[in-house]
Parts: sequence; C-alpha cells; structure tokens
Amino acid sequence: MIKIKTFVPSYFEKFRCIAGKCPDTCCIGWEVDIDDETAEKYSALSGQLSDKIKKHLTVDETGCNIFTLCDKDRCPFLDKNNLCEIFLGAGENYLSKTCTLFPRFFDNFGNFREMGLGFGCPEAARIILEDEENFSLKLYEETDESYEEIDEIFLAEILELRAEIFGILEDENLNFITKIKNVFSLTKSFQMLIDGEDFVDEKQEKAFGDCLKILEEMEYINQERKVFVKELKNKTVLNNPLEIYQKDFEKLMKYYIFRYLLKAVYDYDVLTKIKYGVFAAVVISRIYSAYENLTCEDRAKIMYSYSKEVEYSDLNMDLLDEKMYSDFGTEDLINLLLK
Repeated sequence: MIKIKTFVPSYFEKFRCIAGKCPDTCCIGWEVDIDDETAEKYSALSGQLSDKIKKHLTVDETGCNIFTLCDKDRCPFLDKNNLCEIFLGAGENYLSKTCTLFPRFFDNFGNFREMGLGFGCPEAARIILEDEENFSLKLYEETDESYEEIDEIFLAEILELRAEIFGILEDENLNFITKIKNVFSLTKSFQMLIDGEDFVDEKQEKAFGDCLKILEEMEYINQERKVFVKELKNKTVLNNPLEIYQKDFEKLMKYYIFRYLLKAVYDYDVLTKIKYGVFAAVVISRIYSAYENLTCEDRAKIMYSYSKEVEYSDLNMDLLDEKMYSDFGTEDLINLLLK
C-alpha cells in the first residue's frame, strides 16, 4: 500500500448536480450499471422502493447488474420531474457508483490519479466554458492504495509534453489555428521518436463530409442528434467561430488533452490523442458556424451534445481512434479547421 495522490482541475469542485433543473438528463438513454456493493445495499431495503428495485434490477449478458430501462429509454427511477426516486426515497448513499460519479471521470497513472469533469453534462460544460483561469491541477485527496506498475520514464515524458502543449494553448499572442499547428508539430516530433521508421502521417485530402461519415457510423443515444449530423452538410457557414469563440476551442482542446493524453502511457500513441480534440474542434466549429450570436447556454449545449454522443460509448471511441490513427493526417485536420 502507498499514498495515491488525486489531482483535479481548479474548476472541479464547482460542480453540483442541478437535478430537475438540468436541460438534459444523464438518466435517459444509458443503461444504469449497479455495482455489487450498491446492489447489496438494495437487498436490505423494504417497502415500495424495494419492490420496484427488485422488479427492475437484472443481470446483463456480461454478468453486470443493471436497471432495465422503461419507456423512451428512461431509468425506471426517474420521476416526472426528472428527479431520482432512489435519492429521494433512500438518500444519496444508495446511489450506484456510476450515478454518484457522473460526470466526473478518473484515471490511474501509477502512484497518482487524475479526476476531471466530462463535457457530456450540461452543468459541467457550462463550468468549463465559463472558467477564466489558465488550466491548473491541485491536490484533491490522498488515499492508501496499491497501484499498477507503468512505464514511469515514458509517463514523465508525456507529462512534460502536456505541459508544453498547455503552454502553447495559453499563449495569448497566437490564434487558434497557429496553436494547433504548433501542437501538432511538437507532438509529431515526439511520436516520431517513438515510432522511428514506422511513423506515418500522410495527407489524405479529407473533406468535411468525411468527418460526417464517421459521425453517421456511430451509435446514438438521441436519434435527433443523428438526424442533425446528417443535415449538417447542408448548413450554411455564417461566420468564423474559431476567431469569435477562440477561448471555447482552447478550453475544448485542454479538456481533450487532459482527459486522454496520459492514456498514451498504455499504447504509446500520443498523436492520435491530440487528433481526438482537433476532430471535435472541426465538427463543433462547423456547428457553431451555422448560428449567429450564440449564448453561453447555446455553446454549452453544442459541446455537451457532441461529447455525450461520442465520448460515452466504447464503440464510438474505438471508431474515432481507428479513423484518427489511419485515415486523417495532421495536415488534413488543420485544413478542415481552415474551411
């Protein structure tokens, strides 16, 4: 056992679930995983709530406890006011770990852990977009735990790379396109040292329609969003959002880099992690460009809608990873930002 330090972004502790006031909900469309510890707590309950839990608690094909979804893919415990009946009837301690954690995410890297807020939640997206501070991490807690051995030398190198990338993104003298060019240049050099003669980054003359093809292949929680994606190719470009809303896209890139870059310690693929964020910027900037005078609420909705559909599906992230690795060169993505 050793002390595991958990680090979080400076805005992390601002988050509070706004429950029934939320313009969306995390309780529709997703199966609710119930960890064994929480399932054991449910066995000690009695009364109507217990009866309803027994009715809807089942085991899926992978052996995991889940709640079966009801009409319109709603969690059976989401009431008409979009409030949780388990929270109301038994208290926060009876929520599953999945429900308690969302939209927070965490990843372990040897003897430290990082936690953040995912963009797939309206309130989290608002907090991230409205945060005016440069990205920084602070110690959140220490726990006594064992940890998995990783390549600590490589991890240290990625941490140094990440710090350099954040420095580029926070340079007030550069526009967004120049920042992305510099980030790609830095990361490509890093990846070339890893791959040697196997390094490939070919321009493949991609158009925005190729981005839409990837999105159309994905699975969707909200089918209206899939319809919107199909129609996006016909939307008129009204403005240059990368210039008007540059801070939004810098925050988007920082989020993706914070959430995914260190995962390269497990697969040694640093460049693809950067491409995740640039691809998101390409798609979201095109959505922004179809509207004029976007409010912060509008922009947060676009951000969380994209994140909720893409990032919270293993199938979708696997598809994105495959396409970014093999089908989109860095020059393609830069050119797509310029269109």
